[in-house]
Amino acid sequence: MIGPLSQRARGFLVGAPWLHAGASLALALSACGGVRHATRGGGAAAKDETLVEVRTTGFESPYQIVSFSTWDVDPNEALPATAPAGVVADMRAEAARHGAEMLLLERAEDAWRKVWLGLGIVRAQASTSTGGPGGDSAGPSAVPVCTQAGFEAALKDARARAITCAKRVLYERPAVRGSIEVLFEVDPHGDVLRAAATPASSRDTELQQCVLGAVHASAFGEPVGFTCRGSVAVQVTGAAGSPGVPQ
Repeated sequence: MIGPLSQRARGFLVGAPWLHAGASLALALSACGGVRHATRGGGAAAKDETLVEVRTTGFESPYQIVSFSTWDVDPNEALPATAPAGVVADMRAEAARHGAEMLLLERAEDAWRKVWLGLGIVRAQASTSTGGPGGDSAGPSAVPVCTQAGFEAALKDARARAITCAKRVLYERPAVRGSIEVLFEVDPHGDVLRAAATPASSRDTELQQCVLGAVHASAFGEPVGFTCRGSVAVQVTGAAGSPGVPQ
């Protein structure tokens, strides 16, 4: 679990931004520093960006996400401890265009992706707190399950790649056994934002890398809202002394 968000917003399956099922998504690639933006229709009126507060912790009360910006670095390079000023300025300007009161910054990092997130947020109104026309508000509920077109096919392909990798591990280590379940979150562009093996999964590093790598290598399609979640499970079974079978 990554990122300095408030308790309500922390963790890769809780507190991430989401929208109601009818939301439309508009994506744009910024010319400044490779920042990518995702927005939805029907946002609040634009405001002066100097009025958008920049923080790493959100409101104490529920809030609504109005913009979602990402800035990635090469996974082989170091992710800055603080987001560069130009990146923050770009994210702040995008948040202001959609009437955000605050730009909420989060740093997410693992072996496959290193990214700064910038969420444009406003305090949730009564009409939006239950998923009304104004959109869902951030809170303790889980990120919605992915339902976008092509998701199931991408999930099937990811699992097939994970099994192929597990077979290579078995070839080198015939006695290996274990079950791995990886939970992951998809960003507005269809890429995996973050992923982790469940606590109940085998601690075998190579098997975990097989499933995590397959998930991160997949493109799951743009979510209906800002983000969505999914899972992939692979089990290596077999009686003692017999060849293991990934499934």
